[in-house]
This record gives sequence, structure tokens and C-alpha cells, in this order.
Amino acid sequence: MIQTLVPAPVQATAHARRFGYALTPRALLLLVAGCLLALPGFFHPSWIWAMLAWDALVLLLAILDAALLPAPDRISVERRFDNSPVLGEETGITVEITQSSHQILEVRVIDALHPALEPMPSTMRILAYPRDPARITLACTPNTRGDVTLGKVYLHYHAALRLAERWAAADLEQNIRIYPPMERSPEDTALYLLRIRQIALQKRRLRLRGLGREFESLREYQSGDELRNIAWPATARRGKLITREFTTERSQQVWIVVDAGRLSRTAFELGRKIIANTAQRQESFRDKLSDEKVLLTLTQLDQASGAAVALAQAVMQAGDKAALLVYGRRIQQQLLPASGSGHLRQIVDSLSQIRAEGSEANHLAAAARLKHLQRRRGLILWVTELADTTRRPEVVDAAADLARRHLVLLIVLGHPELQQLSNRPPETVEQMFVSTAATEILERRREVLARLRTQGVLVVETTPGTVKADAINQYLEVKARGLL
Repeated sequence: MIQTLVPAPVQATAHARRFGYALTPRALLLLVAGCLLALPGFFHPSWIWAMLAWDALVLLLAILDAALLPAPDRISVERRFDNSPVLGEETGITVEITQSSHQILEVRVIDALHPALEPMPSTMRILAYPRDPARITLACTPNTRGDVTLGKVYLHYHAALRLAERWAAADLEQNIRIYPPMERSPEDTALYLLRIRQIALQKRRLRLRGLGREFESLREYQSGDELRNIAWPATARRGKLITREFTTERSQQVWIVVDAGRLSRTAFELGRKIIANTAQRQESFRDKLSDEKVLLTLTQLDQASGAAVALAQAVMQAGDKAALLVYGRRIQQQLLPASGSGHLRQIVDSLSQIRAEGSEANHLAAAARLKHLQRRRGLILWVTELADTTRRPEVVDAAADLARRHLVLLIVLGHPELQQLSNRPPETVEQMFVSTAATEILERRREVLARLRTQGVLVVETTPGTVKADAINQYLEVKARGLL
């Protein structure tokens, strides 16, 4: 499925820009050197003519060099992604240049990427041989989810004399989608898959004939069977009444609910390695990494969306059907329970477009929507955060209401720094007040979570950095214990 998320390559023929020519630094240095000949002109005026002759020669050679440069329409440019652009993970963008002239061109490539991929335009240099594709790879780390637009690729190229260069551009505008964090390799999910298989082997689901609506087999009609269960095509083939038998559904319906309210805008920084120089970029963005790091700002919603993708993958691999609901003041995204790679792709696309809102989320409205969409008992995996308020948070009432019909697992995002502030011995009056406030917040939080547990809601406390692993482990624990 990950391969289908890679943006399609785009290719275009270069075209000339409005100011299509320019002098190179070498030509400018030669002209400045010619001006030095004017110094003896203060004593011998004939040197002025030497200076003018020198500058005229340089300009003549620059014009000749520019005239010999190939036209932009003899250069084609292609941009392609080496993998799918994922928030917070390094991705490679390869630019391939093919030129049909008889010269070796030194090309300066400027790719107008979106700031979500690269904060500043990237400039790279490459040698393009005749009719031999030249490739250069840029490593970037996306910092924003959603749809972004990439701009043109600009080319500045010159030949052997390096006195004049020509400017061109290739129209490679394209819209791409940056996805939430996903598991890229089988090793990342190997432990979860192993545990899922162990659960399936140790705990077989009981098949109860006559219950549920999942088809089991055909048999002859017996007195008392419901008429709606008669299989009319089979009856016509056999010449006697045939009825269908059903069994309890073997797969469960799991709703992944993500809170995109005000609290989900809380941001934190993560360190990421970046590639420093062009030579390393030309080799391979995966193999050669520098020690330079860049701080990537992520929000709690970014981490929650990554956890939702991982949960959806685990749910489907366990044989259950995954559904999605993302809400703030209104419902942002909604997908009904289903399974398969196509449905997983829809979940990933939906999570790529969610945005944190500036106001408190309407938890009661989300619970009402879930009660309307999910009639029979299901599992609700709810990723949220408790607001620090003296009143009972609204999400508590919403979760308790849902727990009367469904199994609710509340995945509460917390802040480890509060525990650190609470445990820190105060050295000043200000630190004492801070420590007391942190202790009070934590105590109110413990009371709220204890009340939720007494009302039948399963609660797991986690942090934005570990929400993915904790959520999957708790889901698998529910599966292993057969709570649903």
C-alpha cells in the first residue's frame, strides 16, 4: 500500500526565461581584471585602449559562448519521489536532466519546493553529458501534513568556457499529499504481527449457528425457519426449499476516534538528521548522513494521526474492521467500518487532511454520531486529552455514555513534564508555586481517570511520543482477553 502513496513522476521540456542570459562570475572577474589596466593609464594614456580591447575581447568571447549554448527545448527535466512523503521522515526527491546537445553542460538546478518540504529553495549542481541522463537527489523532511503544491525547476547552465550561462525553467508543478507517520518496513510491525497470530491460535472464536448474519452454509428448509433466510437461487436449482445458515460475526468493528480540538495543537520539537552538502546528496540521501540536525515541530494531532494509521493496520491484520472518526467542533472525517488495502488508503488520505482547531472539541456531538453509526456493540479506541478544568471534562460524560453500549478504550495523552515538576524539590518560592500547581493538576487528573474506570471505561495514559506503541499494545490486550 505504501508504494501506491508515492507521487507520480512529472516530466517536462525546459523553456527559455524572460532574461535568458547572464554573465558568469568568471566573466565578471575577467572584466574587473581588465579595469586594472586603467591604472597605468594615468601615466600612459595608451593603456586605456588596452583595457578597452581586453574588455571587448572578454565580451566577444562571452557572446560567442552564449551563442553556442544549446536551446532550452533540447533539455528535458523529470522530478520523481523515491518514496512516499511522510511527516517527520526523510524522503528523497530525484531530479533527472537529459540534454541532446554535443556539449558537456554544468547545470545549476533550483527546485522550487513547497516550504512544507524544504524551507528554502534548494540549489544543486550537476554535470549533464550528451544524451546521458544525469540525476541528483535532494533529501528533505516534510514538516506539515496535507496537500501541497510544488513549483517549477529552474536551470542555469553553461559550457566549457564558463563565460556566459543560459537560464531556463521546466514546468513541473504538481500537487502532492504529505501523509501522517506510517510503518515503512516489515520489521516495524513484526512483533505486532507475531502477537496477533498468537492470539488467533490461542483463542478461536466460537461459531454459533443460527446467530449473527455471517453466512455459514446451506441446508434443507425446516419448519420454523425464517422465510427471509431462504436461498431462492439454490431452491430453484434443487427443486426444494433451501435455507441459509448464519454464524456469529468473526470480525469486530473497531472505531478509531481522534480528538482534533484545541488541546491537540500542543507542539513539541524532535531532532532530525539532515544531509549537509551537495556531494552527499548526489551519492545517496540514505547512505551518507551528516551530524547536522534540524528541529522538527510536531503537534499532538500529528502524533495521534500516526497512531491512528498504525492502529488501523493492526486492526485489519487482526481480522477486524476499522472505522475512523475525527472531530473538533464539527466532524472533520468519517469512514464506516471496512477492511482491505483500499480502505486503509482511505484512512491514510483522511488523516492527511485533518487540522487542529482553535476551540474546544464537541465530545458529546462525537459520541452522539458514534451511537448513530454503530448500532451493535463495538470497540471505540478514543485518542484524546483531558482539559485542565475544575469542572468534569465533557469527554468524561461522552465516554461514559458510550460505555453503556460499547467497549471504550480511552487513550489519554499526558505531559511527563508535569510529573517532573511535581516531584522536583522547590528551591525558590516561584518553584514551590509551580510544583504545587503541577501536583494539583495531576491529582484532578487521577480523580477523573479513576471515575472513568468505575464507569466501565478502559483508560491508558500515554505521551505523544509513545502513543502509537501504547495504543496498539492495549488493543491487542483487549483482543487477547476477549473483552469485546
